[in-house]
Amino acid sequence: MRKMAGVSLFCFMIAGVFFWTYESRKIDRDERLLHMAVKPAELADETKRIFSIIGQHAQLFDVDVDPDQASMIKVWVERFEHGEKRENVIDYGVGIDLPDAQEASGKLHREQLLFILSQNQDQRTQERRLSITSAVMSDASAGSTTSDVHLPPHTGSQLTWMNSAELELHLNRPVTLGFLIEFDDRTIRHSGGSAEEYDATGNLPEELRRHDRVFLLRMMLQGKE
Repeated sequence: MRKMAGVSLFCFMIAGVFFWTYESRKIDRDERLLHMAVKPAELADETKRIFSIIGQHAQLFDVDVDPDQASMIKVWVERFEHGEKRENVIDYGVGIDLPDAQEASGKLHREQLLFILSQNQDQRTQERRLSITSAVMSDASAGSTTSDVHLPPHTGSQLTWMNSAELELHLNRPVTLGFLIEFDDRTIRHSGGSAEEYDATGNLPEELRRHDRVFLLRMMLQGKE
């Protein structure tokens, strides 16, 4: 019963985020210079309050997409242990809403992408539970998933959101929106360009491989076949 109540509360909070933040679903191409993009959403005070309740770290992104080009938003979180890739923590896709029959093509639609990260520690075993939630929301549909990762005690971690400004999106090209780094022995050091290098090459840079654990929060617009 408690678990079901917790799930209901979480869904209510997600709905609250959706209600308070979702605006301007459709954007004229002329206003957006004909390009698809992702950027951090501007949050109202009520949304910030909800975020403080549902997770230790939360970030909402506006994603402007062209439904004539893109068919799906794919979202996944990659996990690396000592530089070796493990199974993705989450991995899912949400279809992009098609224009109404009476609506002219040539417009960008706005979707929203939400990430929530939180940690809890077992006081007896000192084992940590890292919980990652992601949701893609539009005015017509929503999809979300949550996954937990059990981790050993650690001495330091750092979460970095990559795009503090607008980032242009291209079909079938992954982008990293943020990453969580854990390093048990020494101070964490990295450059912001390491994730960009990974996006460009597909190879994890050495400065990320040396850390004990790395979680990359990524997305991609899948093109129509």
